[in-house]
Amino acid sequence: MKTYFAVTSIVMNKGKVLILKKSPKDWNYPNKWSFCSGYAKEFEAAEETSLREIKEETGLNAKIARKGKLFETKDGKSKKIWIVVPFLCKANSRNVRLDHENVEYRWISRKDIKNYPTVPGLEKDLKISGLI
Repeated sequence: MKTYFAVTSIVMNKGKVLILKKSPKDWNYPNKWSFCSGYAKEFEAAEETSLREIKEETGLNAKIARKGKLFETKDGKSKKIWIVVPFLCKANSRNVRLDHENVEYRWISRKDIKNYPTVPGLEKDLKISGLI
C-alpha cells in the first residue's frame, strides 16, 4: 500500500457544513462527496494548504477555527493509506464558485453527512474535529 499526506478542511457557515461532489473525471474518488482537501506544496505549512485549497476549490475566504488531530485512514479498494490533518474553518460567505475539481456543492447539517456517498474518512474528520 502507498501512503499519502493530505489536509481536509471542514468549512462552516451559519451552522452548516460545506460538502463538494468530485468530478466524474476525478482520478481518485469520482462522484464522491468530500470536504475541501488537497496536498501540501513543498515547504507549505498544512494551515496554508487548507486555506489555499478552500480558495481554489470554492472561491471562499476562510479562517481556521481549530486544527484536528492527525489520523490515518485506509482505502481497501484502491489500497491507499491516507495521513490526514483536518481543519475546522469558518467561511464569511456561502457564495461558492466551484473550480474544475468539483461539479456540485451543498451546505448541509452535520448529521446529514451519512446520506451522501463520501470519500473514506469523512465522518472521522467530523468526529476528530468535535462536530459529531
